[in-house]
Amino acid sequence: MVYAVVTGGGTSGHVIPAMAICELLVEAGHPASDIRYVGSRRGVERELMKSTQISAEYLPISGLQRSWSLQGMSRNALLPVRLLRSRILARGLMKKWSPSVVISVGGYASEPMSRAAIAANVPLVCVSYDRIPGLATRRQAKLASISAVSFEGSSLPRSVLTGAPVRKQLRALDVSSARASSRSELGISPDARMVVVMGGSLGSGVLNTMVADLLRELAGTESVVYHICGERFVRDAMPHVPAGVQYIRVGYEDRMASVYSALDVLVSRAGASSVAEIATVGVAAVLIPWPDAADGHQELNARWLTDAGAGILMDDAACADGGAAVGVAKLLADVGRVEAMAHKAYQLGALHRSSALIDAIEGAAHATVARGTMDD
Repeated sequence: MVYAVVTGGGTSGHVIPAMAICELLVEAGHPASDIRYVGSRRGVERELMKSTQISAEYLPISGLQRSWSLQGMSRNALLPVRLLRSRILARGLMKKWSPSVVISVGGYASEPMSRAAIAANVPLVCVSYDRIPGLATRRQAKLASISAVSFEGSSLPRSVLTGAPVRKQLRALDVSSARASSRSELGISPDARMVVVMGGSLGSGVLNTMVADLLRELAGTESVVYHICGERFVRDAMPHVPAGVQYIRVGYEDRMASVYSALDVLVSRAGASSVAEIATVGVAAVLIPWPDAADGHQELNARWLTDAGAGILMDDAACADGGAAVGVAKLLADVGRVEAMAHKAYQLGALHRSSALIDAIEGAAHATVARGTMDD
């Protein structure tokens, strides 16, 4: 028997929350063998899901290419065929598995299974962790049993405030207790002030360029800049590293529990998953939203933290003119402010660490089962 199907993907911003939901289901007592994941053959999920015990299926669906290149236009021309094939395959999986509930984390990869769930009268739970829900989530939520949301005041129908899905290793993390061992693991001095710069799963050229300015600002201090630059940038020319400052650059980092425990200040884009993780573990952050995010949702995500004094909001212009580097260096040196920001962030993350999301999912599944029994 399959209890739940978790669907969505394409980018790590969707796949990581999907993995977190699978973990929540297992923690609640549902065997991994009773859970399935459905994503796209063309997303990052095929690689990320290898580390889990969850059986996965990958559909041929792909996202709309916003490029006018020959390759982009060729892929867009095939979209209707891939969508139709994916819908047919999703209906077959729904009939084969007969799940109690389908959980969508959004993104183009979620569309076929969500549509199949609605057609089969299987409860659909839309999990929305951006302050402005994406297009796929807005469409699916119209017919979903509930919308599990991370922010108050959601416009989605039948919304329930549950917090965001966050991986177990971060929900259970005590950064203070793990600091010493994490720094040892990462090769960081126990006494240095450490700033981490990361630009999301693909990396950010703007944040990467700012790192050179930051290193200059930290000259003469006992500091560490841990730079998660994105795989596509990892072979770029190395910046000048002044004496006394340690610089570590990696393309991708999967030891995020250790990174969060070791750092003093995080500099990051403001994707929904990043903002949720910052609050869940409780760290001080400088957030620089991606300005081209749909409907400005990254800035709204960031303001949830910064308006509460749990972070500092900056923009791409500040990265270009050196203001961001000055601000980050100043914050890194202010131990009291860093600790206060981290404490406020942790307070905001209480809902993410709770059982509210899994309670909502199980409630939706149980309500449908109960209704079916009464109908009989």
